[in-house]
Amino acid sequence: MDSSEVKRQFHAVLSARGQDPPLDELCYMICQLGGHGIEIVEEQRRLDEQAGALTPTFEGVVTGLFSGPGALRGNEDDYYNVRNSMLSEVQRLRLGIPITLSVLAMEHGRRIGVPIVGIGIPGHFVIGSGDDTTLFADPFNGGALLTTEGVRQLHRRVTGSGRGWRESYLLPVSSRDIVFRILNNIKLACERGVADRDKLPWVLELMSWFPQGEPFDDRVAARAMATFN
Repeated sequence: MDSSEVKRQFHAVLSARGQDPPLDELCYMICQLGGHGIEIVEEQRRLDEQAGALTPTFEGVVTGLFSGPGALRGNEDDYYNVRNSMLSEVQRLRLGIPITLSVLAMEHGRRIGVPIVGIGIPGHFVIGSGDDTTLFADPFNGGALLTTEGVRQLHRRVTGSGRGWRESYLLPVSSRDIVFRILNNIKLACERGVADRDKLPWVLELMSWFPQGEPFDDRVAARAMATFN
């Protein structure tokens, strides 16, 4: 697979004006760049099929994906594995981290007319109902349903303090911000060990295309990898 062409397509989709870019497509291109020989159309077809078996409500999507046999689960034992940030691998292994599990919930919901939004609280990621701003769920923890107060309590547990809470944490996160956060997770995972250090250059390059990203420099990428040499 030609990584230059995938990067070109990623940049084109990311830079398109108008509505948020397609979240699934960008996430699958990240998988391709990560060395997973997937066909995006085929991955999307699987999502279509799986979504069709779900009850078309927020609770139905959450229950269908995160409970029972074959449920998607949080990978507590190997949290920092790069595969947890690769959407196709999360689908295949049924294991992920909060943000990729949330993306799958959002994409399944979108396919059956159930609006599900991403909620990026510090240190964690949950989903919210697009129809009820007081209803949330935590995909990483078995899809536990949460109220607004429940999200505040989750923030308190994750951060170790109730201080610093902002009501703005409950606002939906854009597709672009979700993808940037996934890339940053990959970057952090690569920096923790040597197995995936070869991914750092393209991850840093993609991150530079976002408003909050730093300008890309080949020398910076080389220095980032030098720690592991």
